[in-house]
Amino acid sequence: MLALVITAFGMGFVYSAAPGAVNTEALRRGLQRGFVPAFLVQVGALIGDLMWAGIGLTGVALVFRFWPVQVILGIAGVAFLLRMAWLSFLDARKSIAWTTDAKQREQRHFVTGMIFSVANPFGFAFWGGIGGSFATQMASLSLIDKLATLFVGFAVGAFAWCIGISALVGWSRQFVGPKVLRGVYTVSSLAMAYFALEMLWTLVHHTLYPLFVHRWRFRASS
Repeated sequence: MLALVITAFGMGFVYSAAPGAVNTEALRRGLQRGFVPAFLVQVGALIGDLMWAGIGLTGVALVFRFWPVQVILGIAGVAFLLRMAWLSFLDARKSIAWTTDAKQREQRHFVTGMIFSVANPFGFAFWGGIGGSFATQMASLSLIDKLATLFVGFAVGAFAWCIGISALVGWSRQFVGPKVLRGVYTVSSLAMAYFALEMLWTLVHHTLYPLFVHRWRFRASS
């Protein structure tokens, strides 16, 4: 059991540490506003990751294999990333306000992180593949033990990354000036646009194109 928990811990840490929209946005907000906004983005994403974990391990992931569901999630994810890219682009051209957010805006940080995670199709792919095989390796355990082992190990590993990277960003904030922060905003905008295009390409290449080819062959054969 301990070995499985350690494995799940490593999965959670590596999964959360992977370069992507969540860490990019946490860096952007943390450098301007400190530890709390970055941490809330990370925790919101963690909640979304755990949702994908539950879906992948309970068999509900089969629903997400239907192409309409994949298209809806893909379009929503692309639209959200493009919106965040545009907002970051605008922030790079505004005056920098080194202030702490109000409670309402803190809630937005949390919701933003959750949307990033839920709209990311990689969560479905990860838990439908690696997560599912991980659960299979625990065949000697009951279902409750499987879920407890995975959720506890993964959540602790991911939370360790959340608090570690947020603390690092919050600490490094003291060395960042307005010019550097505007540069971070600009790079963040470009990164978000890249992630959006990458997600769009994945949607077209892995979902829409195979569907189009299948239907074309079906019509040609009939």
